[in-house]
Amino acid sequence: MKVWKRLSGALIALLALTMMMTGTALAAEPGGISVQLNGGPVAFTDAAPELSGGRTFVPLRAVMEAMNAQVDYDGDTGTVAITRGDVGLSMVLGQNTVSVTEDGQSRTVEMDVTPYVKDGRTYVPVRFVAEAWGCGVGWDADTSTVIIVDVDTLLGDATFDLMDSFAAYCAKQEKNQNMAMTGTLALDAADKSGQYLPKPIRAKGSIDGITSDKGLQMNWRLELSGLDGLVSGGTESPMEQILLQQLLSALSDLKGEVRMDLESGMLYQSVPAELTGGSGDTWYSVDLAAYQAQLLGALDMTQLTQLKEDATIREALTAVIQAMPLNDSEYSYAGVAEVTEIYVDMLSDQAFTQKGNTYVAQMKLEDIGDMTVTLTKRGEDIVAADIKMTCAVEEDGTKMTMTLTEHAAPDKVTVDMDMAMEDSDASMKLTLDLSCVPTTKSPVTTLPAGVQAVPMN
Repeated sequence: MKVWKRLSGALIALLALTMMMTGTALAAEPGGISVQLNGGPVAFTDAAPELSGGRTFVPLRAVMEAMNAQVDYDGDTGTVAITRGDVGLSMVLGQNTVSVTEDGQSRTVEMDVTPYVKDGRTYVPVRFVAEAWGCGVGWDADTSTVIIVDVDTLLGDATFDLMDSFAAYCAKQEKNQNMAMTGTLALDAADKSGQYLPKPIRAKGSIDGITSDKGLQMNWRLELSGLDGLVSGGTESPMEQILLQQLLSALSDLKGEVRMDLESGMLYQSVPAELTGGSGDTWYSVDLAAYQAQLLGALDMTQLTQLKEDATIREALTAVIQAMPLNDSEYSYAGVAEVTEIYVDMLSDQAFTQKGNTYVAQMKLEDIGDMTVTLTKRGEDIVAADIKMTCAVEEDGTKMTMTLTEHAAPDKVTVDMDMAMEDSDASMKLTLDLSCVPTTKSPVTTLPAGVQAVPMN
């Protein structure tokens, strides 16, 4: 499975969950349209934004100069030229085509609306122009505010050469190869006091399967022990006792299969007959594409679907930030800015300190805990990434602590997690060990022949 198909989903999820963070409020003037750039208002002195043909148009010079772009106008030809960094736009008033020049390469793009002149001022579609500079653009209908987030300004001078090296190394190992994976899982939960668990519970699992660019196929097995301690003896009728024993017997050794088609976004999961009471395994389906759309709401996937396989970390972050829904002039920008700062503090070259053949970045998650990212270098390549996170959450006078460590490399992934309740004898330990090697086999990503899946909505 390619690097960005795995990474982009994680980036999206984390960014989406931060959109409720606090931000800078900005209200539109009654009856008018305002523009917010990176949390602050854009001033319009002698011309105001307006709606035309269902699109928001803004006076060109005010917005572009606020974005540090240079604007030139040739009155003889009606041509507007805008330059910012190494990107240039050229458009002729009254026409809906734009010439875009970037890195010395030019292309022509057709807009669905046409720039125009009104009262001596040039008006352009704000979304098209802002997105040409890699900005995220949104609309707050409640306050009639155009929200622009300049991603380059948020990322600043941050570079990501170390993480790019790790991504390139992973891609090189996986290029044009399907991967066979095998792994084990162990979960131990105990409570010496007996308050939460009368006796320890242990789960042992194994997985094996195949992954590719198109999907995965994975078989799993899970053995549980200690479940009989959860049943209070003496109060059940004979029939209830029989049913409970049958259930515990079924749970003691479970098997199933997962198939996922990355192109269609469909996931299929078989559930053992012991749990459904049927004569054979039951298959369920989940439409991940529909679920993602519902979960993330107005998330614009255009930038993400156009992301190249060899995209850099900065390009991937830029695409994800551009895709975030910007629909609240009070909170949206601050949420995106805060999570961008977290990624810069965690992944940028500036965050790492070299220690021998490793690079270490440490950051404090406010009011939660600490995180350490360690990159291992071999020769000219970054060959592994290790993450350790410790956090503590207190609620109703009870404090829970958790330590999570993860090792990631092209051929091996391990995860260890420990949880404990302070002033309590309850604890839990989870260990996952997963290895991957190249294979000539391909995963089966569709349902078995003759099987009808039950949709899980």
